[in-house]
Amino acid sequence: MKVQWKKNKNLKPSVILKKIDNEKKLENGRVSFSGFEFQDAIVAIESMINFPIIANDLDKHTLIQKTVWQAAKNTKIEPDKFLSILKDNISIELNKRNNTYYLLTSLSMRLSHTRKISFENFNFRFYKDNFPKKFRGRKNLISENRDNIETESDGYTKVVVELEAKSETIAANKAVKALDILRGFFCIQCNSFSEIIGNESESINKIRLGEFHTLHNASGEVFEQSFWYDPSYSKAKVYLFRDEKNVVKNIRSIINIFSKFNKNYRNIMSDSILRFVRAFDEKNQNIAILRAWGALEALAAPNESNFDSVTTRCAFIFEDYEYHRQILEHLREYRNRNVHAGQESAIAKTYSFQVQRYFRELFLFHIRRQGDFESIEEANRFLDLPADKDKIFYLKSMVEKSISFRGYT
Repeated sequence: MKVQWKKNKNLKPSVILKKIDNEKKLENGRVSFSGFEFQDAIVAIESMINFPIIANDLDKHTLIQKTVWQAAKNTKIEPDKFLSILKDNISIELNKRNNTYYLLTSLSMRLSHTRKISFENFNFRFYKDNFPKKFRGRKNLISENRDNIETESDGYTKVVVELEAKSETIAANKAVKALDILRGFFCIQCNSFSEIIGNESESINKIRLGEFHTLHNASGEVFEQSFWYDPSYSKAKVYLFRDEKNVVKNIRSIINIFSKFNKNYRNIMSDSILRFVRAFDEKNQNIAILRAWGALEALAAPNESNFDSVTTRCAFIFEDYEYHRQILEHLREYRNRNVHAGQESAIAKTYSFQVQRYFRELFLFHIRRQGDFESIEEANRFLDLPADKDKIFYLKSMVEKSISFRGYT
């Protein structure tokens, strides 16, 4: 398990750690801090660390705080020693015993025939009317914390996510992430491709989260500190499936294929679908398109700085390569204007629908071609090939000449 400082010459953790040293008071082995800059330093240190993937669902901010207090007991906080203590703290969290947890929430869709979907180590159970009685503490907790007359999002399908985790924090993070990935699979199929008459400020996603989320233990008792809600929540129209059985069949097929990707490939696919579904929850379409383009980059050019490849790789999967490359270039140009000059568009939702189309086709390309490539890097090298027939055959002839020259058979 590697815990490292990020390799960026502009990031200097020793400067931040020195500031923490200057803010601390150490008396009889007890540490205290003065000054407002201590919290700024905590946040800065967190952003300078590369955490291992296995720690993705841990509460990193709390881990950093704990490590700072422990490291501060030394006369001077050394960068290497800090990482060593942090690594030990991560190991302690990861070595805790797993327990069963349940996340309760709801989705803006009506399922009539589907009771359960399994994905990786998560079980999603769906209820049309009420949650099982053992979770009754949810309603009281919501009533105590919110003034709403309704304690559930009316008409939404109730969802119980069952999982195992080492703590409430990890359970909540993992469950929401898994539910959003599942929601992404639904949205890939159910979202509209365009609108003739629509509301510019309405989210593109058809399947959205309900207002309230609670976490429960194996007995159904609610964790009072693990209750949260979306302050910007607005009720979505409940989505009615034209062919629920076929949609769910397709989702189960995607889940089955998803499990066959190697770990790195699957992590990149998961990250991209998370970015996709969370982007199109946005009501502000100028923000949605920026986040959606980020999802496209995460899939088309992961861990790369060559973002020119995004447009060529996405266009490659279409027959009319040049046309689609131009559409993608126009979208990239708008995205850059928005980021660097703050320019917005009154028809940003049209652009969002366009980005959604390219993300969807690229994502499904990887699903349909699973097994053809050893890694996503190999898949992207395939997408880097020329789309022009003459150029492809020229490359083929050059490869054949090379094989002959080397005497390979």
